[in-house]
Amino acid sequence: MRPLSSPQTVSAVILAFNRADDLDHTLDRLAEEPLDEVIVVDSGDDDTSERVRARGGNVRLVKTGDIGAAARNYGAAEARSDLLLMLDDDCYPLPGTINTLRDALTHNQGLALAAGLVLEVDRHGRVIHSQEVGTFDWFLRAGHRGPVPKDGVPTFFFPEGGCMVRRDAFLEVGGFFAPYFFTVSEVDVTTRLIGRGWDVRYFPAAEFEHRKAPGGRASERTMRLRVRNQLWYFWLRFPASVAARRIPAYLAFDLIECIYRGVPRAWPRAIAEAWRERGRVREFRDPLPHSAVRRAELKRGRLHLQLLAYMVRRRLTKAAVAPTP
Repeated sequence: MRPLSSPQTVSAVILAFNRADDLDHTLDRLAEEPLDEVIVVDSGDDDTSERVRARGGNVRLVKTGDIGAAARNYGAAEARSDLLLMLDDDCYPLPGTINTLRDALTHNQGLALAAGLVLEVDRHGRVIHSQEVGTFDWFLRAGHRGPVPKDGVPTFFFPEGGCMVRRDAFLEVGGFFAPYFFTVSEVDVTTRLIGRGWDVRYFPAAEFEHRKAPGGRASERTMRLRVRNQLWYFWLRFPASVAARRIPAYLAFDLIECIYRGVPRAWPRAIAEAWRERGRVREFRDPLPHSAVRRAELKRGRLHLQLLAYMVRRRLTKAAVAPTP
């Protein structure tokens, strides 16, 4: 790893997709933050680009097609700063967050990415979810409870719209893996950073608000892509002996979750798609050394088992209180 000077400058990179009103709100919130520039990566087809161009100032536009999380790579390549504040069009940092994450990266030269606490809020700013089972905080702590050390908590992933990353480290590992489109992307980036000797940590004192859009359960497409991508992820990033054990276990978990989410057909379709399109990812296989597997996984499998138990209890509770016809 090359020596690094203490970084100072920060560029916000925002992935926007057909939520122009949410983006306006986010850009208004960023206007008072200590940022050197704001780059909006517009991958949609609404009037987002026109609104961004009209703002001028330190807000710049990068236009891409609808390519999912990999659109962030274009914003990172265009950025002029040492650090990248990664945001979604409906997610923004609260006061003090940028300085907290910048200080963490400045004081730990081996840290590539610092993740923050994402608070799910409604349109009135009221917190809906923050630290419950299944939230970003619950997963990012990887079972760690109690006071958080000053140098953060090691984690196996990060919220794409609520983190800060060294630009050089992000580009060094290739950014987000385009074939995924979305889901599993952030776990994959973390694994590749760890494989290159970098660290990724969670700093819950750095808070972001995410204006959660009203909606129901996960779509068939979302679950299909997640199952497909998870198959690719284990094959691409882990030694064959480890992948051979993880793939069946996670397939079993994903089958149960697909059923729980009401989209059971997503599971066989994902497996078929992963096999049919394997040529898209074959050349990118780059497994971790065995010595880094434990750090990359942490307690991810155990957390998914805990989540599964929580989902079962929740379903049984709902069934018990349902009115009798």
